[in-house]
Amino acid sequence: MILGLLVSSAFFILFRLSPFIGLATLLYEGFGTVYGWYNTLRMTIPLLIIAVGLSVPFTAKFWNIGAQGQFILGEIFATWIGLLLSKCVPPLADIIIAMFFAFIGGAIWAIPPTVMKLYSGANEIITTLMMNFVAVYLLLWLVSGPMQGAQARLVGAPSSAPIPAQDMLPLIPGTQISTGFLIGLALAIIFYWILKYTEFGYELKLIGEGEQVASYSGINIKRQIFLSMIISGGISGIAGMVYVYGITSTLIPQFFSDISTSFGYVGIPVALMSSLNPIGIIFASIFLGGILNGAFVMEAIYSIPIDVVITIYGLIMIFSIIGIMFDLPKLIKRWKR
Repeated sequence: MILGLLVSSAFFILFRLSPFIGLATLLYEGFGTVYGWYNTLRMTIPLLIIAVGLSVPFTAKFWNIGAQGQFILGEIFATWIGLLLSKCVPPLADIIIAMFFAFIGGAIWAIPPTVMKLYSGANEIITTLMMNFVAVYLLLWLVSGPMQGAQARLVGAPSSAPIPAQDMLPLIPGTQISTGFLIGLALAIIFYWILKYTEFGYELKLIGEGEQVASYSGINIKRQIFLSMIISGGISGIAGMVYVYGITSTLIPQFFSDISTSFGYVGIPVALMSSLNPIGIIFASIFLGGILNGAFVMEAIYSIPIDVVITIYGLIMIFSIIGIMFDLPKLIKRWKR
């Protein structure tokens, strides 16, 4: 994290801004004020949930790059059922049902690339990535047609009808942050326990060490990888539901160049830089959420394009992968000896 941040801050020179001032401003706007913290934690919520979901198949070295598409399908399923049931069920029941359908939507989107990998050997990085493109254009078609809200149709805007205010996720008392943050914390704790203390978590780690070793141990590799992807896709779907029910209230188009909604992609470095530890993911998601929040403010103050932040994320991801490859903690212990 530190190396990625320091190296990427050199890009501020291109905009005639001191790297020190640029880095200090970036961190201050993300973490230096109460208002900044509110915005940071709002950005953190989908990042946290998606990264926790990604940590499950990543543990088995199955690289799910399709969290963005699974996130979008969760949004679609949750919004559809939420608007359908808003006048039929109490608000709490609507939220629970929407979360269930979001899980189903994300899980369904994870199935095709997983089956292609397990039964034909197709590269999961390519197939999960391609599913994101299908999801983006499916969303655009829906909010411009079948799911377009009446008010949005009048003004020609591609968006759904809004989720009724009483059905939105409640705020944490005394804050401006939705209870989606508590959902993310709960998922992180639950999956920390699952990956560390259950047979399922142990088997995923063994598969990640090498499928040959895992098969000698009698593990059903296909079943465990399939289950890990169902969980990962479903949790990414829940992140989509939380995003709609806790932030936007409407289903809106998403674009590949828009980093502010590309949580499925940004969740990848969050998971990697935490060494796939769900508790570490809590802190990493807050850190990157703060950088993203600070970047929007810097764009307004210094006219620095938000694309520079993509460079920061990319460098952090590269250094995170280097840390995993060389197992830096062990190297440090050896150096001390």
